[in-house]
Amino acid sequence: MEYLKIAAIALIVILIAKFLFHFDGKKLVSLIVNAIVGLVVLWLINLTGLITLPINIITCLLVGIFGLPGVILLIILVLIGII
Repeated sequence: MEYLKIAAIALIVILIAKFLFHFDGKKLVSLIVNAIVGLVVLWLINLTGLITLPINIITCLLVGIFGLPGVILLIILVLIGII
């Protein structure tokens, strides 16, 4: 349930960014799809137990903006001990 709260907060931040930076609908949909796919991938990675990635507003926004390359970046940051 906590993941849904984090996803909702990330969605609200993306919607606020839409109005502040005047994103068009296509970019907004792309950000939302990236955020959802990234959240699912983060959850699946945590489910395997090989690596534990924190799922919080920062990681959701990072994955929402960069998509799967953002997930790869997070994995690298965890492996080198930054996160």
